[in-house]
Amino acid sequence: MASSSSSVVSGSWLTNYARIGHAAQQLFPDILQELITIKEPPQRLSHDVNTNWYLSKHLGSGEWSMINDVVKKGYTNFDIPLIYKLVRNLKLVLPPTQGWDHSSAPCLTEVTTGDDLERIRRLRNEILHRGNAQVTDTELSQFFTQFKDIAGRLETYMGKQTREFVDKFTYLETCCMDEETSNMYIRRLESLKKRDEDCQKRLHAVEEDVDALKKK
Repeated sequence: MASSSSSVVSGSWLTNYARIGHAAQQLFPDILQELITIKEPPQRLSHDVNTNWYLSKHLGSGEWSMINDVVKKGYTNFDIPLIYKLVRNLKLVLPPTQGWDHSSAPCLTEVTTGDDLERIRRLRNEILHRGNAQVTDTELSQFFTQFKDIAGRLETYMGKQTREFVDKFTYLETCCMDEETSNMYIRRLESLKKRDEDCQKRLHAVEEDVDALKKK
């Protein structure tokens, strides 16, 4: 009996992981895609990126491919890291209170749009690279409290109807999720994690090559 109960709890915690994973890989990217569409119309992006010193030299081939197709396809496939990079370097919103990529996360009183973009990036990375694929009910509640707070502020900033974003997180937190759906979200999360790690490995290899050239 105890074993059966433990199995139920373990399954529930795995479903909780799928819930926060879907928020990180789908709901927040959806919101940020709307935000960047407002702040940087697709027709302007290619020109602005090509004339930005940092972006013109620090984008990967896959990122350039999406940028070159943005007029036709919009921002649909842009993920959190790419949108963060574009918003930051094109100065589409004011910087976070403590600055971009600060060693400390934004505190509770720091609630500008830049602060929330920083929170989204950090939450995405925390979820993606957490070593434990089981999320307790307490952890789930803590994550979704943050998610809904951020969503509510971005609704206001973007002139959306009240709870237009928040309700999507509320539903995801409590909706009935079958095992097949849960496993699908987890597989997508694992795939995203692998792509992230592969990208970091390639970046590290490039940095090593540059260092080697400098020593010659």
